[in-house]
Amino acid sequence: MKKWWMKGLAVALCAGMLAPAAAVSVPGIGMTVYAEEQTTPTPGTDNTKKDGNTTTPTEDPAAELQKAKDGAMGKLQDYQRLVDPDGKNATKLNDIVTKALNQIGAMTTADGVNDYITKAKGDMDKVVNPPKDDSNDDDDDDKDTVPVNADHFLMVGGTWVTPVANAGQEVSIVLPVVNMGKTNVTNAVVTPVLSTDTATWPFEITQSSYSQNIADLPGTDTGMSDMDRRRELTWNLKTRSDVGNGYQKISFNVRYFASDGSSQTTTLDTYIQTSGTAGVSADGKSSVPRVIVTGFETNPETVHAGESFMLTLHLKNTSTATSVSNMLFEFDAAVEGKDSETTYESFLPTAGSNTIFVDKMAKNGTKDIQIEMEARADLAQKPYAIDVNMSYEDEHVNAYTNKASVSIPVKQAARVDMSEPEVNPSSIEVGSEANIMFSIYNLGKTKLYNVKVSADSEFVSSGDAFVGNLDSGATGSVDMYVNGLAPTTDDGTVKLNISYEDETGEATVIEKTVSLYVSEPMMDDSMGMDDMPADDQTGTGGSVGKAVPVIVVFLIAAGGIAIIISLKKRKLKEQKKLEEDLIDLDEEDDEKE
Repeated sequence: MKKWWMKGLAVALCAGMLAPAAAVSVPGIGMTVYAEEQTTPTPGTDNTKKDGNTTTPTEDPAAELQKAKDGAMGKLQDYQRLVDPDGKNATKLNDIVTKALNQIGAMTTADGVNDYITKAKGDMDKVVNPPKDDSNDDDDDDKDTVPVNADHFLMVGGTWVTPVANAGQEVSIVLPVVNMGKTNVTNAVVTPVLSTDTATWPFEITQSSYSQNIADLPGTDTGMSDMDRRRELTWNLKTRSDVGNGYQKISFNVRYFASDGSSQTTTLDTYIQTSGTAGVSADGKSSVPRVIVTGFETNPETVHAGESFMLTLHLKNTSTATSVSNMLFEFDAAVEGKDSETTYESFLPTAGSNTIFVDKMAKNGTKDIQIEMEARADLAQKPYAIDVNMSYEDEHVNAYTNKASVSIPVKQAARVDMSEPEVNPSSIEVGSEANIMFSIYNLGKTKLYNVKVSADSEFVSSGDAFVGNLDSGATGSVDMYVNGLAPTTDDGTVKLNISYEDETGEATVIEKTVSLYVSEPMMDDSMGMDDMPADDQTGTGGSVGKAVPVIVVFLIAAGGIAIIISLKKRKLKEQKKLEEDLIDLDEEDDEKE
């Protein structure tokens, strides 16, 4: 009887293994054995169908079991080739596969087969990527993770159009995430990297957290396409008003659970296009606003030494990104001279202050500023520079400085004087010549260039005389000859033109007159001697007649020589007196200064 009972029990157990979902009756025992239905969900398998928190078989359990066992070897071998393509760990991985197949052969449910396949993959992961020793970091959750491998690889889907974030406006940032690994990923938490730096996070921070969750990310083992496995997260954000122009990277930290239950982390990056303020780069740095001097004017147009003038500067803000304000302009004229205690600027403001304040200049705006100045009386005739030092701020109260220069030509009035010309002789015949001599004095502070003298008359030749350059305080001598061309028909006045040039090449002409009379040539008395009687040319009377002209010529020559000597002495005396007057005049000017 006992032997028969044991035999019946064995038959019942075998029937239960062959038909796990069916009720088995064993005759003669009076008992029924049931195989329990598996209710634990196994996501990601082909033989289950999600229905809340339970799974419902989609086909006969026996067929599911056999299908799972038939596919086990292929899955394990494919995964072995995936994690160890070079065969470096072939021995250990083969042992894991063999052990798994032996265990799977004894499995009674498809879910058990799939669970053991997952366990075997985890064992292979640990062989290929051994876990770190976390014995000293038990309290550090971030270090208690398994390195990411090809079985769970997350990336950003590449088919989404880059969004454009306009300054001050809202924009939707979409992050498409897809799992390119084989196994499923679950409970992924995606958090954007926030920052107060516009270069890292160009959006307003209006809430404490921006994290979003993804329940699952199916792997490629499911047979689904990349588009079907993709999950999209959307953030509606407001762009900051001070963003620049360009493309900017946005980073997201992702923490998720791999198929073996380990916690993993990765970072996903996407890009946006920012459209903000002109002149501001994508990293938030503004271009430097430039304020320049586009031109200047003086009133009067010609500035003379010792006189006041109004200087007008034309300014422009070249920046199209920002206006400038709180502007201060300081004028510094070139230092022209100094003594032991004081330096002298070439231009001094008549109001006493050399600064001008301007409240604001708009973007790409212009403005004129004016200051009245006086040129020093002792300035030489040349251009003098004035430096304009600028300081101002942009719309974000960033301080800037700039410098510009203008060059103002200064004219120094020329002072020219001359001695009284000497004409010798003062009366000549046609064809004869006369000598004109006088001195030219440069009494001004400026140098005279290319000084020359020419006669302007229809009765005498031009007789040009070139003196050259005359420095301030120098004297030039004129010694010129003119020839009589025609008899004088007026009062005998001859005009002399004295011309010179300044540093710029501008010519000036001064006129002076002298008296020089030109007459018709006289007939020679000796021409009539041939008509006299022969007896008049002999004897005592004849000898006396021949001697008289010789004596007359000698006396005239002696008188001329005496006159020339006298004129030379008088000229030297006048020149010496004029030089003494010049020295006295210079001493008076020095005392006034």
